[in-house]
Amino acid sequence: MSATQEMTRSGTRIQALPRPAKPEHPPVSEHEAELKRPTTRLSWFTIMAIMVLGVAGLVALFLSGWIPRHQQTQRLEAESHRIQTALPTVRVMTPKQSPSIAVAMLPGDVEAMEEITIYPRTTGYIKRWMADIGDEVKAGQLLAEIDTPEVKAQLHQSEAALAESKATLERAKATANLAMITTNRLRGLVVKNNISRQELDDSENNLAVADANVRLAEATIEANKANVQHIQELLTFCEIRTPFSGTVTARNVDKGKLVTAGNATGQSLFQLARTNPVRVFVNVPQSFAPGVTKDLKAEIFSREIPGTVFRGVVTRTAKAIDPLTRTLLTEIQVPNDDHALLTGSYVQVRMEIERQSPPLLIPPSALIFNSGGTQVAVVGADDKIELRQVQVAGDIGSEIGIAAGIAKEERVVVNPGDRMSDGLQVEIESVQAAAAVNHSPVKKL
Repeated sequence: MSATQEMTRSGTRIQALPRPAKPEHPPVSEHEAELKRPTTRLSWFTIMAIMVLGVAGLVALFLSGWIPRHQQTQRLEAESHRIQTALPTVRVMTPKQSPSIAVAMLPGDVEAMEEITIYPRTTGYIKRWMADIGDEVKAGQLLAEIDTPEVKAQLHQSEAALAESKATLERAKATANLAMITTNRLRGLVVKNNISRQELDDSENNLAVADANVRLAEATIEANKANVQHIQELLTFCEIRTPFSGTVTARNVDKGKLVTAGNATGQSLFQLARTNPVRVFVNVPQSFAPGVTKDLKAEIFSREIPGTVFRGVVTRTAKAIDPLTRTLLTEIQVPNDDHALLTGSYVQVRMEIERQSPPLLIPPSALIFNSGGTQVAVVGADDKIELRQVQVAGDIGSEIGIAAGIAKEERVVVNPGDRMSDGLQVEIESVQAAAAVNHSPVKKL
């Protein structure tokens, strides 16, 4: 900055005078000029320090990446060695004793105590009908009448044939009587030699024929009587009556409809069912079959009638196991005064069945299926595996019943794997670890 400018900033305006000319210095030599230049070279100590710091940084950077990796490798090797040398860990449980009273909930079918289809026994036309579906009828009540003009005509014809056979009998008797008189007369004449022996033989032959005609006429009368009685029975079938008290479940008749005798054509008139009480049939599994006895109480539930319990008792069983379903057919009779239980419907049957040898209960995951059959892995006192053959008593969904093969106090492996074999040394998983696994949070989808 010039002197004039400095003066101006200070507030005093002073005119700067011209600077005097600098005196000229004598020229210097090149060596002196070189000595006067500022030096920029570093010392060897500084260079060495920088190199050491650089190497130290590189080493620190290398170690920061190598040490964690080396530690991780060591941990993996240690874990691998532990897994290779560690004993298999298993979870065990002691079997539970199932209760002596087993509650069985089984499906059943409702059927009538008696159910029949009524067919016509005579040929004719429906004259009238007096009962329809849903009607309650008593035993012997008239359901319908059949008009049978042809059967009535057959009855008149049979009665006429009977009368004719009776007249024929009278004529045969008269002829036989005349033949007997003639024969007796000729026998006296033969003794006196007034006629030949041939005439007496002819008369005796005529008497035998007359007696046979009498017997034939009597047989014809019996046949005609039977025919008349048969047609009279057919006329009694003109009235259709109920064989027992019950409910009409079907009506296939109309006034004026032609019906024929017999059931070959499948022409049924009515269907009748006795529905108080009703029978409930249920198939009891083989495992419960020994406990199902007569007079065993049962409760019936219908999903169409919620909140209502129908009570019945076992009346009979098939006393044989079905080889196809391995079940015991059981019949239960249930009072049905208000006809709430409909025949043919589906119901649920609840029975409390007493078992003499209740099975032990284990989870289904404990079973082992292989070429040796159905087995269970049991951990002995020395923590070694022992494979046991077991007999399965039944499957109740969340648990399996075992009838034989294990004891109640033994330790059963819950999660056996493919490595399970006799004599395998195992390690028992702690209860705390198992509880932590079982109660671990699960993310809901």
